[in-house]
Amino acid sequence: MQYIVLDLEWNQPINYQNRIYRLYGDRLVFEMIQIGAVRIDEHMNILDSISIPIQPSCYTVIHPRIRSMTHLTSDALADAPYFQEAMEQFVSWCGEDYVLLTWGCDDVSVLQQNLDFFEVHPDLPTLYDIQPLFVKEFSLNNRMGLKSAMELMSLTPEEDRYFHNALHDAYYTALVFTHLKNPEDVLSYPQTPKSLIHQEADKPRKGDLFESIEKGLESIQANEPHCAVCAKVCALDGCYVPQSRDRLIGLAKCSKHGSMLVRITFRTAPDGMYSMTVKTSKASRSNIAYIHTKQFQMQESTAQGTEGLSDMPFVGSLDESLL
Repeated sequence: MQYIVLDLEWNQPINYQNRIYRLYGDRLVFEMIQIGAVRIDEHMNILDSISIPIQPSCYTVIHPRIRSMTHLTSDALADAPYFQEAMEQFVSWCGEDYVLLTWGCDDVSVLQQNLDFFEVHPDLPTLYDIQPLFVKEFSLNNRMGLKSAMELMSLTPEEDRYFHNALHDAYYTALVFTHLKNPEDVLSYPQTPKSLIHQEADKPRKGDLFESIEKGLESIQANEPHCAVCAKVCALDGCYVPQSRDRLIGLAKCSKHGSMLVRITFRTAPDGMYSMTVKTSKASRSNIAYIHTKQFQMQESTAQGTEGLSDMPFVGSLDESLL
């Protein structure tokens, strides 16, 4: 049996309000643009590798951040095969009697969503995750990124193999895997694809009625906003900042997708109660800078006992290291 280490690169919409995203976004959050893989034999020898670029058919403009990280451009992918042909090339290259390995759980979910969206159904074996095996071997408390894992194992990146290229990352993952004490134990860590959500997560969340705005801000809806990309619960980054008596904004952090802008709106119901709507979206740098500044002003105002922003309740704790 052989091991094939798989890594993927994918594109994302530049604008989540445009027509293209509205057309595909509920079924395709990320579109694959490169497959990289490395073949390893049972003796932990690296035998072969492959890199397959993929021409995107939905999100055809490469997001600037993706372009910067991967060095993949729309022009570079213009003559590449589309997803179905790329998968046929990959499956043919894999051959028979192998298992697929990845670093972390993201690739398997993105792969499955692309397979479903493009209605491609290759006969692939189970995917296994090297990352938890690495965590166990080094007795770590948390998962570690590939670059940090290499540093811990004293594996030096090569000058011409930059990170965030599917082939290069697959090669580095293969190096980490072959240097583990018991690499065959990776078969104890099968992966299950997770549902990728963006459009549903971006819909406003309506909570129960509250007797006051303060009670609403103490609710689970306010304290556990969901990521606009993966819909997982985020950790609040400081307190909410009032824009008016019935509108507040704040920040939350997703462990995978970074800072989220959280908007809370209250409406007065006929019986005098308050209904609350919570909506999240990706936070821009200006959002983050503005809110951190307002949080600092609120903290200073509260410390000095002055009126103004401090008369609104705090939610969460202010992390001063982020100011």
